[in-house]
Amino acid sequence: MTTDIVGRAVDAVGDEADDWGVDRVAVGNAVVLVELTGPAGSLAGLAHRPQGTPPRTDRDVAALLDGATAPTDTDDGRVRRALGLATLNALSVPHVDWQRGDPMALLDTAVDVIATVGLFRPAFRKFDDVTVRVIEREPTGDVTAPSSVRVETYGPDETARAMAGAEVVFITGSAFVYGGVDGYLGAVPDAATVVVIGATASFVPDPLFEAGADVVAGAVVDDAAQARAAVAAGACGTDLHEAGVRKGFVATDHAAGLSLETAEHG
Repeated sequence: MTTDIVGRAVDAVGDEADDWGVDRVAVGNAVVLVELTGPAGSLAGLAHRPQGTPPRTDRDVAALLDGATAPTDTDDGRVRRALGLATLNALSVPHVDWQRGDPMALLDTAVDVIATVGLFRPAFRKFDDVTVRVIEREPTGDVTAPSSVRVETYGPDETARAMAGAEVVFITGSAFVYGGVDGYLGAVPDAATVVVIGATASFVPDPLFEAGADVVAGAVVDDAAQARAAVAAGACGTDLHEAGVRKGFVATDHAAGLSLETAEHG
């Protein structure tokens, strides 16, 4: 399913690849940034940077985009995929009407249990009186959180148990770099709201909605030069959102457990 989701997104924008050229590629310790240029101006996209050596030859848009569906079983394959996803995110910019806001800060007070694929440490400050079940590829050890946030940690092999009874599930976009999105989506309870979140998942959202997501929360590069400098300096997450990158989301009409109207009209 992972390849199907990304593959359908690539199909949606791939015909436009020939209209754009690669302006710059910035590879930081935590994030990659791909900047494109063409008759319509400039575009930029971000993605999580895994371990591995970035390719030095594929510097045309079509070749980079092809990497979005590269195998994820080697470090170098995952880096190639990250660059492909950043390119996909850049090409998707004209096709996504992002609403300003961060769904993690808009959790309904009635929600008791959430599950997250990935450890979103800064988000714990936005939660109150909730149990957070964190699914991580590698052991996280002790997790510091506010006293009103009860954190439980699970491995990928415990996904079904972690998600059982969760009312809202946040799935990190970096799962598209490492693989496993199909398993995570398949384990989500039928009644839960699914939020795919992170700069890596900032591509055309329809394939994600078709796969079961209710909200896609990504990132928009407003100032490429500022973002490029931050990426090169090793910034990620919150640091990037203070350096030319803003959060946004798009949603279906079925996002229970989130007060998205506060962001849309606030």
